[in-house]
Amino acid sequence: MPYPKEHKQRSRGRILDSAYRLFSRRGFDAVAIDDVMADAGMTRGAFYAHFSSKSELYQEALSHGGAHSRIAQGMPSGMSKKSWLKELLKGYLHEDHVRHGVSPCPLAFLATDAAVREPRVRKAYTNSFKGMNRIIAEHAKAFSSCSDRRILAITAMMIGGVAVARALDDAALTEDLLTSCRTEAERLLGMR
Repeated sequence: MPYPKEHKQRSRGRILDSAYRLFSRRGFDAVAIDDVMADAGMTRGAFYAHFSSKSELYQEALSHGGAHSRIAQGMPSGMSKKSWLKELLKGYLHEDHVRHGVSPCPLAFLATDAAVREPRVRKAYTNSFKGMNRIIAEHAKAFSSCSDRRILAITAMMIGGVAVARALDDAALTEDLLTSCRTEAERLLGMR
């Protein structure tokens, strides 16, 4: 007897959660399908009911990570757009995020990894980047006259700041970098 559709969707979600978590920590090449399936609590055989290849899984996991990021989750009710953006910057450009806190951003955690993958992976990365820019622009334009180019610069600084901070082994330098990026992003958004 086949599983109900809801079971298959839950199973797919578990696989994507595990894949994104593992890929964001170790990159594409260091993660095997067996690793993902073991982390999801499933057998390798179940993988092929959902995905045709590891590459397809990577693409889907990247999109899944972006769709479930703090930015994509949206602004809590009762909060101003300016306050939400300030909190977003504080959380994004923070040591907890850099060291794999809740919802690591695929744009920062997979930037160099996605750059060397096939076109469909880079397309998923591009779509996530466009989505981040759109969301930040929608909120910023409520209180600021930021141009689209300025928003691009802000998001690139956020992503780059986290990507570089992940590679540093100096805690003080990491904190200085994150604080500097946060301060400059707030200044560019007209919050300072």
